[in-house]
Amino acid sequence: MFLNLMKMNIEKYTLRVKTNRYIYHVSFAQHRESISKNGLLGRPSELNGFKKAIFAHNSSIPNYKWYPFCFDEIFNWNFDVKFDNSFDDFAYQMNVNQFDFWQIDTHKINNEWFLDEIGMNDFYEGSKYPFLVVTFGNIPPQALRRFAFHEEPKIKINKGVAHVVGKV
Repeated sequence: MFLNLMKMNIEKYTLRVKTNRYIYHVSFAQHRESISKNGLLGRPSELNGFKKAIFAHNSSIPNYKWYPFCFDEIFNWNFDVKFDNSFDDFAYQMNVNQFDFWQIDTHKINNEWFLDEIGMNDFYEGSKYPFLVVTFGNIPPQALRRFAFHEEPKIKINKGVAHVVGKV
């Protein structure tokens, strides 16, 4: 049974994809110093038949479907604090639960990226759009920067005059 599952997993990471220039990896803040110094390092030991796999999000708009939130929020998160909008709620949870977002500049590396079909099946109903991607190699610190997401400002236009409204 396990060998069949491993074979199925290996076959799932064969569809090469073109990513956005900037893609995102999420980690726990406790790894910040190591990532800043060494970059993202794939595990040298095998995990489900893969070595050195690094997973990323090919989207700049985070949500609760992103790994590891899709697992953590069910078990560990406190939703007693209420916010008027989902962005503030999400930002609060990221801060309280100590997550870091790492922006990967794909123009600074030569890694090939593949569709994470297992993740896409689990969280995006089998879509072939590459929201979730994987590469098999390390990502040096020169291609990374710690990134803080922010709410997009809203633009109000009235009588030919534009105003930026919201958090900047």
